[in-house]
Amino acid sequence: MNKNLLSTIKKQQGAATLLTAVIILIAITLVSFLSGKTVLNETKITADNYRTTQAVSAANYAMDYGVNYFDNGGFTQDGNVDAVTGEVIADVLVVPSLESTDDTQTTSATVLFDNTLIAAGGCNNKEKSWQNGRITATGVSDDELATRTITQCVGPIGLIQNGGPKQPLVAQGQVFMTGNASIVNRYTDTTVWSGDEVKIGSSSSMKTYIRVDTLSPLSASGNNFLDRTDDTDLARLLNVETTSDTQLVSNRNLGNGLDIIDDDPNLGNLSGLAFFENFFKVDRIGFKSQADDLSQVFNSISDAVGKSGAIWIEGDAHLTGGTIGSIAKPAILVINGDLTSTGNSTIYGLLYTTGTYSVGGTVNVIGSNVVEGTVAPITIGTEVASPPAAAPPPVVSGHGTLNLIFWPAFADGDNGSPMVGQTAVISGSWRDW
Repeated sequence: MNKNLLSTIKKQQGAATLLTAVIILIAITLVSFLSGKTVLNETKITADNYRTTQAVSAANYAMDYGVNYFDNGGFTQDGNVDAVTGEVIADVLVVPSLESTDDTQTTSATVLFDNTLIAAGGCNNKEKSWQNGRITATGVSDDELATRTITQCVGPIGLIQNGGPKQPLVAQGQVFMTGNASIVNRYTDTTVWSGDEVKIGSSSSMKTYIRVDTLSPLSASGNNFLDRTDDTDLARLLNVETTSDTQLVSNRNLGNGLDIIDDDPNLGNLSGLAFFENFFKVDRIGFKSQADDLSQVFNSISDAVGKSGAIWIEGDAHLTGGTIGSIAKPAILVINGDLTSTGNSTIYGLLYTTGTYSVGGTVNVIGSNVVEGTVAPITIGTEVASPPAAAPPPVVSGHGTLNLIFWPAFADGDNGSPMVGQTAVISGSWRDW
């Protein structure tokens, strides 16, 4: 074989090796680039998921905060209510930004309450009211690039049957006051509803009043319900001055007027649990559980002073003074026993007594007063029937001064704030985007 040919072949074998090495190097480089890009994309995806998780967690925390905030006064809380007039400033309330810091990162969130017409938000076609609203919670990641927004509508659970009592005073048994009593109802034409006799002639100063004929519609703003954002409405409908927008119906000289419904067997034949459930959507155990959730089950009524929402007093109670509830945050106060009052006291909301009620001192109830008149308090803990016997008459008595101003908005109406501890999420209103 020619030596030159052999030399050429050997040189070509080196070129082939070089070409193969270059191809392999290019392949390795491409694989490296692809692997790097994959790792980079995976890193970005992981980071995005991490930031999104941060935003979702912040938004969920903000929603929990918003529901709890609304549960303690709704829209009409400090900062959204004029300190002088008490009027709601705006339909939209923004809660100050929330931040969570763990030394390495900080996430934030905002909460907004929208009280405009909310039917479009999936709130069961609820119209504008201070007891219903849409909460919008927005969470932001620590780098402020990822955001998450969730919304849901809230409203009151409601513990009271059929919008609450329609009279300032309801009693299963006899009403026999020997002191002063002013019972005012500027909403309807009844003041006392009793299952037994109402003896008004024994007191020279017991009087009942209903709205005057010209006070219709009830509200100065033209609505047939209390709008507590209207100063004129508050002044007219909750005025403790009995001569304001009222007409005298019953007293010692006039006798019992048509505003007093007594000896009603439909009420008189109810006792114990049946009487209680005539006014509440839950039984005693259920109500006490609601109060316990708020840490408002007390053995002394003095512990309830300054409180609002569902309150349970176990055993006989002696009210010596103080204020329970408020216009902004009314109370449902249940006394599981007899109630005796002295001193000066004011209660906003519903005062329910399972036993008897003896009035001394001066007591103002802005809302409604219900007296069951059961022989003895019922032990709560097991589902037991109430003692069938009613307390001996009278179930409402006393020589003190009792001022009852009827106010139905504390119950399940569309006015006023939701009862503290009674906020519920409206089914189907959750939106996540």
